[in-house]
Amino acid sequence: MNSPQPTGPQPTGPQPSSPLPSGGWTHLHPLSPLLRGGIAFVAVVAYVLSQQLDALFGARPDDPTHGHLGWAALAVLLVLVAIVAGAWVSWRFSRYRVTASLVELRTGVVFRQHRQVPFDRIQAVDVGRPLLARLTGLSELVVQSAGGKDSHVRLAFLTDGTAQRLRDQLLALARGDDGAGTVGTVVPAAEARDVVDDAVDAQAQPRSQPGSAHPGGSLPATGGSRVVKVPNARILQAAAYSGPGLVILLAVPALAISVALGVPEMIAWLGPMTLAVGSGHLKRLTREGNFELLHEGHRLRVRHGLTDLRATTVPLHRIQAVQLSQPLPWRLTGWWRIQVNVAGAVHDDKETQTVLLPVGTLAEALRVLALVLPDVPPPTAVEAAVGAGTGSGFVVSGRGARLLDPLGWRRQGYAVAPGCLVARRGRLYRSAQFVPHARVQSLKVEQGPVQRLRGVASVRLVSTPGPVSVVVPHLDQDEALRLLDEQVLRSRHARRPV
Repeated sequence: MNSPQPTGPQPTGPQPSSPLPSGGWTHLHPLSPLLRGGIAFVAVVAYVLSQQLDALFGARPDDPTHGHLGWAALAVLLVLVAIVAGAWVSWRFSRYRVTASLVELRTGVVFRQHRQVPFDRIQAVDVGRPLLARLTGLSELVVQSAGGKDSHVRLAFLTDGTAQRLRDQLLALARGDDGAGTVGTVVPAAEARDVVDDAVDAQAQPRSQPGSAHPGGSLPATGGSRVVKVPNARILQAAAYSGPGLVILLAVPALAISVALGVPEMIAWLGPMTLAVGSGHLKRLTREGNFELLHEGHRLRVRHGLTDLRATTVPLHRIQAVQLSQPLPWRLTGWWRIQVNVAGAVHDDKETQTVLLPVGTLAEALRVLALVLPDVPPPTAVEAAVGAGTGSGFVVSGRGARLLDPLGWRRQGYAVAPGCLVARRGRLYRSAQFVPHARVQSLKVEQGPVQRLRGVASVRLVSTPGPVSVVVPHLDQDEALRLLDEQVLRSRHARRPV
C-alpha cells in the first residue's frame, strides 16, 4: 500500500534517473526468510526423515513410531506448516522504504527493530549474491553507514534488478557528500593507465602469464570504467605459490601415503593440519575469485566471489593507507598484492573492502595506486616497490642496522612524496606503504635495548585498524627524531582546511 508523497525539503546533489518509492513501505521478496535460514532447517528435517524411510515403510522390522505412523506423519506435516507460517510472518513484518532524506528498515514480530540511515551518512552500498540467492535471481543490498556494522541496513533479499537500481539511486542521492575529505585529485582510469606506462617500461617486465587481465573490454551494465580484472587461473596459481599453498602441496601426498601404508600417527596430525590450512585457503580462493575492480567517480567498486558474488563500494576518501606487497615466490611471476586500511570498516567488511588487487602485475598495481593516490609520482612508486638505496629521495637505514637486518637494511627507509609519506622494507618479502599526510593518526619512536646499543630507532605511523602497518625500521636515532618532528608538521598542515 502506497502512502502520499511526503512534503519537506528535498535532498541536494544529483538526483536519481528514476523516482524512488518515497514514503511507501515495501516488502522484501517472499523467499527472503527461506534464504536466510529456512532452507537449512528444512534440509535438516529432510535428512532426518530420509534416515527413517526404511523403517517407516517396512523395509526394517523395527517401527520407530510403534504403530503410530499416522500420528508421526501428522506431526511432520505440522512442523512443515509451522515453518511455512513462520517464514510468512517474518516476511510480512519485514519492510523498507526510501524517503526524501533516508532509507529505513523495520523487522521483527516480538522483538522489533527499526533502522534508519540518512543519505548524508551513507558510506557505501554493496550488493551480494550468495549461491542460493543466485539460483532464485535474488540479491542482498547492504547500506553501510558511518556508525559501523550495527547501524547498517541489510535488505535481504530483493530481485537482482531491484537491488541494482536501488543501489545506483542511493549512491546518486548520497553523492553530494561523497567527495568530502578526498585526498589529492581523482583521475580517470584511462589517465591512470597512461601515467604509469613510462615508469613500468623502465623496469624489467615480468614474463607474461596465460590469461592475464587486460584493462580494456566492454563496460559493465551498472557503469564505471574497468581498472583491472584478475583471471581465476592467476588467483589459483598465486595461491599455490604462497606459504599455505606449498604446505598443502606437500601435506596432501604425505597424507595419502600415510593412509595407504596405514600409519595412524601420521594421519592423526597430518589430517587436521591439512584440513585447517586447506579450509582457510579455500575460503580465500572462493572470496577472491572473479575479481574485478571498477572506477566510479569518487568510488572504487570491487566485484568478487565464486559462490557468493559480492559488489563492494569503497569511497576513495575513506582509504587511510595503501600497501603493495610481494612474497618471495611471486618474484618468479612479478606479481603484487594491494591492501588498504579503510576507515569505518568493521570485521565483516574488512575481508571485502581491504583488498583492491589480490594478485596482479606491477603495471596493474601502479594503475590502482594512481587512482587511490594520484599525487604519488610513478618513479617514486616503482622505487618503493622494487628499489634499494637512496634513489628517488629515499632515506635508508644507517650502518647500525646491519646487525639487526643484514639482508634488508639497504632497502628499508622512507621518502616524502607530494601528499603522502612512502615507507618500504623487506628484501625477501617486499612491501611498500603509502600514507597520506592528512591520514596519519599519530606517530611514535620505538627503540629496544639492542637498537639503543646500535644507535638506531624505528618510527611507527599509526593508521586506522586494518592490514596495513606502517613502520620505518632501524633509522639512525637522529634521523628517526627528525622524521617524527617533520611528519607532525606535515600532517598538521595537510589537515588544515583549504
